[in-house]
Amino acid sequence: MRKITALLALCCIGTAVVLFLPGCLKDSATRTYKIYTPNYSLKSSVLAAINGSPAQPLAQPGQLYIKDNFIYINDLNKGIHIIDNSNPSNPVQTAWLNIPGNQNIAIRGHILYADMYADLLAIDISNPGQAKIRGNLWNFFQGRGFVEDSCCVLTSWSTRDTTVPLNGGPTMYPVPGTAYYTMNSNTVAAAASSVGSKTGTAGSTAVMTLVGDYLYALPESHSVGVVQVTDSSHPTLTNKIYAGYDLETIFPIQNRLLLGSKEGVYIYSIDNPAEPVQIGQFIHGRACDPVIADESNAYVTLHAGTSCGGSANELDVLNATDLSQATLLKTYPMTHPSGLSKDGNLLFVCDGPVVKVFNTADPANLQPVTTLNVKDAYDLIAANHLLLVAGPDGLYQYDYSDVNHITLLSHLAVSGPVN
Repeated sequence: MRKITALLALCCIGTAVVLFLPGCLKDSATRTYKIYTPNYSLKSSVLAAINGSPAQPLAQPGQLYIKDNFIYINDLNKGIHIIDNSNPSNPVQTAWLNIPGNQNIAIRGHILYADMYADLLAIDISNPGQAKIRGNLWNFFQGRGFVEDSCCVLTSWSTRDTTVPLNGGPTMYPVPGTAYYTMNSNTVAAAASSVGSKTGTAGSTAVMTLVGDYLYALPESHSVGVVQVTDSSHPTLTNKIYAGYDLETIFPIQNRLLLGSKEGVYIYSIDNPAEPVQIGQFIHGRACDPVIADESNAYVTLHAGTSCGGSANELDVLNATDLSQATLLKTYPMTHPSGLSKDGNLLFVCDGPVVKVFNTADPANLQPVTTLNVKDAYDLIAANHLLLVAGPDGLYQYDYSDVNHITLLSHLAVSGPVN
């Protein structure tokens, strides 16, 4: 048995935090909390289990990624569902990659790159049902925490209720997910635009992307890590640069990287792919900030009411003909926007209770086309008249070949917890 000190992230999001349950006051003298206790497994056992298991139910959809005829959708902090989408009207779940702590996905050729908490894994998915670990980069995503004794991986949480005096007891508890706390234990028990034919397409909330022989990612909230992946069995950190404050997303366009942050958009040149250089920025009010772009314009959604702070709920359209001098073209009010995607002149925006569709022929005068009733959708990918929308109740697919009659093709619903 070894002593493990883990630094993990903790975010207070609604009732997902330490639960202060209704009705837990007893004679106005006590309160009841739900306590989460981490369980660990040997890292060697965890890695051996990432082998393309049979399909699992979709429980808590996260990041979305497509490549060829397959959809890859993250189950938050659990792993990645691999879905055969040869027939979008009947998507078939074909395999499950059991990756504790996974949130992010990127694919180059037949190698899938995914985070396992702080670690970056390179996984061969030539045969999704017989996936194999090909390489790794330990402790790359340092913003996700680290384990001093690297023998183990957090794989699950046990819960119990505890009652304490109303004016006493602890004031902060660990929660599965994400603010920082230190834990001692003696228990050992994973771009909205395709870049090259070898890579796939990510949603606008991606924090890592592949361009040529390099993977660019946000290992913590203020830097860009540059990883050479020429040899997938030995992904190598070649550079790490301070790139802005409160970075959230990364989007590739031509030989540029657009970094969305809580304060603005930072534009980096990768003319020298190993040495990203900042060439411009666009600063906005504080808010969460996915960003996408085409050859002429960038589109930024800002939403408030979360840990990002601020009060803006809007879509900003930037003149980005010269990305080094991006300027605000027009602001459009929104309800609570998040992910967005663009295909030709069509712009799709997740906005609270609906997905909004706009014609962008005149970016300074966007024209509403229609709305789709997908409540609380957070990200989407639009390409080749097929729209994929991810939300808390599952994955939706739409055919928008006739934009005036967008048709729902399928809905892969959340159906239970992942084993």
